[in-house]
Amino acid sequence: MVSLPPQLTNKIELIGFSISPQIIIVALLVVFGGWVANKISNVFIQRAVKRRGGDLHAAVTGKKISAYIIYTLTFIVLLGVFGVPLTSLGAVVGLVGLGLSFALKDMIANFISGVFILANGEFKIGDQIEVAGEEGTIKDIKIRATDIKTFDGRKVIVPNSQLYSDVVINNTAYDERRFEVVVGIGYDDDIEKAKELAFEALEEAEGIEAEPEPQVLVNELGGSSVNLKLRGWTKPTRASQVKASSELTQLVKEKYDGAGIDIPYPIRTVYMNEE
Repeated sequence: MVSLPPQLTNKIELIGFSISPQIIIVALLVVFGGWVANKISNVFIQRAVKRRGGDLHAAVTGKKISAYIIYTLTFIVLLGVFGVPLTSLGAVVGLVGLGLSFALKDMIANFISGVFILANGEFKIGDQIEVAGEEGTIKDIKIRATDIKTFDGRKVIVPNSQLYSDVVINNTAYDERRFEVVVGIGYDDDIEKAKELAFEALEEAEGIEAEPEPQVLVNELGGSSVNLKLRGWTKPTRASQVKASSELTQLVKEKYDGAGIDIPYPIRTVYMNEE
């Protein structure tokens, strides 16, 4: 039988507890093992996210979740190394966990929803979405909540459970998005000529795609004008939509002015009683 050196068999007094050098060495090995396991986990997560085409933020979040799990297990093993009865510890942890699950149910729901959001990849940082009556660009997807910057510069924090369960409109999920501009012409003007000029404007406006083909439709017979609906497709971002709409409106106005087509003001006829 191998005998240990005397310096390794003596007890060490630490904060009122007697701890042998062997236990300290094993504890250090456990901590080192947890650190190594976390590093290896990070490498596998990075490769998996890259292989699936995920973004950098998804990898960072995955590494955080992995670290929480690995270091929690490492802490439990350390307690066993120092002689804490794991059966008693398990009962205490179970009771505490049950209480926390009720107290922190919203936080737990947000955490799980955040994991599902990152795993599914239905929207990512940089996407422009509409949720909870707000519209803006996703700036960060955290474990508890997602940060959205509205188009007027406000920060909206949406809990992940709401983002996962509610209806979310992703305006930038596809490469093109349709926009519409309504223009009114006078009842005495030539509708076909007005439609032809409007279609020319759709073809000339910068940023409007040739496919799908733009459309000019007679929308309605208004109170003082025949309203035409001009439809075009452009990039899905809010900036592209606003720019294309503005340029198209200006081109139509210039073409109608040049052709003598009226864009009438609203007209109201008032009948006065002679009395």
